Amino acid sequence: MNLDPPTCLYKKLFPAIDEWHDRLEAEELSPDNNNPIQPTVAANLFVQVILMLRKTFIQDSVLLMELRPCHPIWQHSIFFDPVYLSFKRQSNIIALECDSMLTLIR
Repeated sequence: MNLDPPTCLYKKLFPAIDEWHDRLEAEELSPDNNNPIQPTVAANLFVQVILMLRKTFIQDSVLLMELRPCHPIWQHSIFFDPVYLSFKRQSNIIALECDSMLTLIR
């Protein structure tokens, strides 16, 4: 089973990536020098990877936190956000249900 984190939660990681995604698609002017942004394959793929990774990181963080509970990254404010804490509880419930199903199958 897979639980998608709430959009408002994963958008807190790399928040500027949404803006850059939109700029690349619209070929807007660069904020640095007013030149048109050239949407290269590499730039587009990089943005897509970051969009995917931020969602995956939130999903994986629940289990990673159990493996390395003292890691400094878990002190980031996002992991104390009520939305994250709710997501974490739901993820743990699903993990327990899946574990129970696997036990029954064996």
